[in-house]
Amino acid sequence: MTMQASTLVILEAAEFSPKQARALAQAIEGEIEGSDLVTVPVLNARLAEFRLDLAGIRLDLSELEKRMSNRMVAFGLTLAGLQTAAVYFMMLHLQR
Repeated sequence: MTMQASTLVILEAAEFSPKQARALAQAIEGEIEGSDLVTVPVLNARLAEFRLDLAGIRLDLSELEKRMSNRMVAFGLTLAGLQTAAVYFMMLHLQR
């Protein structure tokens, strides 16, 4: 375990003996190392992962939007064709 000199100075300033200060600093460091603390590099890695996932979702949504647009255009063209056929059919039968 690497102890910061500033940690020992703070503990000694609090009137701990050097031996007590060293033991307390080691105990604190042991607790920190054994805990699930999230450090800045870990957060940066998780954020990068999240951004990558978000980019994938945006790409999926973009593709979905394109497919929906294509289907809407196809539906509109089908409707226009049916309307044209209906008008043509009516014109043929109304002339008689």
